[in-house]
Amino acid sequence: MSIFENIDFNNLPEGYNEDGVREDIIAPLLKILGYSAFDKSNCIVRGPHLEHPFTRFGTKNVKNDIIPDYLIKVKGKNAFIIEAKSPLENICKGKNVEQAYSYAINRKVQIKRFVLCNGKEISIFDVDKEEPLLHFYLGNASEKNWEQVFELLSPAAFINPHIFNYKNDFGLWCIKQGITQDILQKFSNCYINDIYRLSDSKFTFLAVIQKDEELLASFDFDDSLFDDFMNQVPNYLKDKVRNSIRNSPFKYITNTEEESFPLKFVACLSDKVIKNENETYLPLIVKEFLS
Repeated sequence: MSIFENIDFNNLPEGYNEDGVREDIIAPLLKILGYSAFDKSNCIVRGPHLEHPFTRFGTKNVKNDIIPDYLIKVKGKNAFIIEAKSPLENICKGKNVEQAYSYAINRKVQIKRFVLCNGKEISIFDVDKEEPLLHFYLGNASEKNWEQVFELLSPAAFINPHIFNYKNDFGLWCIKQGITQDILQKFSNCYINDIYRLSDSKFTFLAVIQKDEELLASFDFDDSLFDDFMNQVPNYLKDKVRNSIRNSPFKYITNTEEESFPLKFVACLSDKVIKNENETYLPLIVKEFLS
């Protein structure tokens, strides 16, 4: 990345420490990702005060003895923390990862992602996974590595992570093929990606549709079809799916093949193209879930 062209990560100065990592690496990285201490939407909070210094593990309260270097907020919500360590510190496993993890799961923080950088390496973790989502050496980082950092840590990664699938929209593809609103389309064995509750009476799910290329489709359905939808959810997932989308956080996210499942339904194009700061797409409206 051009902002680091003058840094030889393989030959850091003698005595290089956490302060240097914060100033020379983390600060410019956060800036290029789109964060600032003066930006209320995508905000950097330096050395945030830990109101509740204990994290609960089972029946025990474990004291958090660190305050992370940075807490990053996206649209007012905690997104991730990032910790600077000296080049001699291990940031893939051990006490440094455990300390950062304990802060991330603190009940007043509750974030999914945390990051450590020691001047030579960077590691990005998810609290639900033991191994890093991404780890690489800064001295031989590729453009792909930096793209992955952007996909995991940029504001868009927390606002709308699906834009990083880089899949064209199925609804817009239908328009180009001459398919109109009055044409009903039948979908069989359409495996869902994620499901969201949009309002008290409206839900949407995402699915990949295979044509000449993989296309990302958004399907909306109203509450009158909810029971028919649930009838197609596998028994081992019914409670999890229902509770996830009926209650906070009002979404069901699939991370493994076992968490996805096929649906059979009929849908047609909606009459409104949705545009926001991240994407443009045309949802489809589910008319019937087929038995």
